[in-house]
Amino acid sequence: MLLAGLLGAPRPPSAVTRAGKVLPARRSMQLTAAGHHSDFQGCSEPLPQAVKVVGMGSSCQDLLAQVATFPSPDAKLRTEAFEAQGGGNCGNALTAAARLGLHATIVSKIGDDGVGDGIMAEFQRDAVDTSHMLRAEGSPSPFTYIIVDREGGTRTCIHTPGQPMTPEELTAELAGSALQDAALVYFDGRLTEAALVLAAAARQRGVPVLVEAERLRPGLEQLLGMADFVVSSTHFPQEWTGEERLGDALVATFGRLPHIRWLITTLGSRGSVLLERGGDEEAAGAAVLDDLLPLLTREAGAAAAAAAIPGAPQPPPACVSANGIAIHSGGSASSERVLSLRLQRSAAEAPRVLQAALVAAETAAAANADIGNAAGYASAGVGPSERSEAAAGLEVQARVTVVQAAVLPAGAVVDTTGAGDSFIGSIVYGEATGMPVRRAMQLASVVAACKCTASGARQGLPHRANLAPSLLQH
Repeated sequence: MLLAGLLGAPRPPSAVTRAGKVLPARRSMQLTAAGHHSDFQGCSEPLPQAVKVVGMGSSCQDLLAQVATFPSPDAKLRTEAFEAQGGGNCGNALTAAARLGLHATIVSKIGDDGVGDGIMAEFQRDAVDTSHMLRAEGSPSPFTYIIVDREGGTRTCIHTPGQPMTPEELTAELAGSALQDAALVYFDGRLTEAALVLAAAARQRGVPVLVEAERLRPGLEQLLGMADFVVSSTHFPQEWTGEERLGDALVATFGRLPHIRWLITTLGSRGSVLLERGGDEEAAGAAVLDDLLPLLTREAGAAAAAAAIPGAPQPPPACVSANGIAIHSGGSASSERVLSLRLQRSAAEAPRVLQAALVAAETAAAANADIGNAAGYASAGVGPSERSEAAAGLEVQARVTVVQAAVLPAGAVVDTTGAGDSFIGSIVYGEATGMPVRRAMQLASVVAACKCTASGARQGLPHRANLAPSLLQH
């Protein structure tokens, strides 16, 4: 199948915008590094109408130790830099959303210690509503020790959790207050038992639900079953389904979640991929996703390749970071038409697929200090081999889009901690303000790149004034 036959003119933006009640508008901060790019005009206007979003999940303190190279076992080495910052997937994502202009409310649980006081104060500096945060009396707050490998460009996280939030603590009063006038509620997959209570309340009220699928967790599959939208990490689809190829894993994941409107999977420096349902639109043809993705990736890279030709006109930056780094949007390409996507693997591979999923569940349980509970991490879809064999004939109908990572100057990446969280925070912004999901992905790639220009999960997050107005228009 030729890619040219699948590509067409961009679809018009959605006319649907979900907004909460009118609240005092947030004022955009001034661009810190305007002097570095005097010709750059960042967004100076707040959203025309205040939009409230809710997030539930992890909030903690991050302890970041930067080292020249990752230590070998029994090694002793000195840090090059050390910082303590707010962290946690949900906390980071909501901070990103708040800086983009949303009114963000967090539902989480921390300790009543000094670390918890610092977590609360940092949220309040970014105007994140903490009135629905619970404090565990006499208990320490959760924290994560992060080893940032400067030469390798990696970060390794060692998390110490705090007291879990129980379903009983998520009272009807708390849920109703948090969800009032919300345009969207986001779950990062933690505090799952209590999260299921809030997700059910959101569905009863008609509040759209976005779930992050970062890694296998007990109860996550139930939460995914309540989702309207899902953003997954690179490795989650393969671990959850046991499929070896990325395309097969995305098709299988999309097939297991028939009620979601779209699935975004982040691919790190390779960008992100979207599977989006087409409603009543009939499939224009059939494709194997693992064959289609390279074609779309090449198409998305064509514009960037043309701009890289010496003497070619350079597009204006989409963002200028607080430390003066210009960031350009990556390219994108879409099938535009809905396609029928089928698994590439055969039914004979079902035993291997089943075994791979079980091994992934055992590995996840061990990494979470939950050895012996692998069944809690395994998907209900990884059961009898007959189901895996039947999945070999699975087909799903979806429109496919690839968005490349934003373009940074060489050497601009300082730390990737929280890049995925900033991406999700931007998707939350896009969905809550009615932005077409493809454009929200381009915004998210730029915000994630900007975050990587500074240490930690939040220091590099842009404000509206750091971003080109066209990037934020919905």
